[in-house]
Amino acid sequence: MSRRERAAGFTLIETLVAFAIVAVLLLPLLRSFSTGMASTSRADAVDAATLVAQSTIESLTPDAQSAALTDFERQEGPYRVTGRITAYTGDGVPDTKNLPLLPYQISVTVSWPEGARTRSIVLDAIRLGPPPAAEPGP
Repeated sequence: MSRRERAAGFTLIETLVAFAIVAVLLLPLLRSFSTGMASTSRADAVDAATLVAQSTIESLTPDAQSAALTDFERQEGPYRVTGRITAYTGDGVPDTKNLPLLPYQISVTVSWPEGARTRSIVLDAIRLGPPPAAEPGP
């Protein structure tokens, strides 16, 4: 047997070079994986904030009592929910003096901390509700 036949296999240097090449090739893959995980986390936070805003709008459909409510603020877990109910004054709104229902705009802002900054979303909706109760006269 010759010396070449007995020395079949990889040397330590060849093995180290192979590991270095594999590490260099895997780094971009691992970086894209961690970026994807961070993006998924941000998307989950936006999705949850949107659900909080939608449920807040649904719970605030103006009735006789909430039509007088103009501003509100509350905390739901990590989310800070603020909003406003105002009379809608957009295009196409007729004279509302004799209408049994008036259009109201409900605007809800949900904000949450994300690292060093604060992110937020805003949802608006138009709902019909009763006119505000008239103040009793003297």
